[in-house]
Amino acid sequence: MPTNHDLGQAIRRLRRSKHLTIQELACAADMHYGYLSRIERGGVSPTWEKIVYLAHALDIELPTLMRRTEDEAEVAKAMRETRRRLEAR
Repeated sequence: MPTNHDLGQAIRRLRRSKHLTIQELACAADMHYGYLSRIERGGVSPTWEKIVYLAHALDIELPTLMRRTEDEAEVAKAMRETRRRLEAR
């Protein structure tokens, strides 16, 4: 199950891939850059309205953002499992 952290990572990666600063994306999504920073760090749970604004500002469909979030969750899970295996050695 994806977490707020996974959503934040997906948004950060998409923002960076579009060469946007956090201020530029926040402005385009009609939110304060500090709030967007907290979203990217997984520190807050944004409303669906804010998620929709972010998808629009990133020029992607909402399902694409959700898939990217699920991808981030899978990567995080794989990393945790790898760490556990390495620590068990």
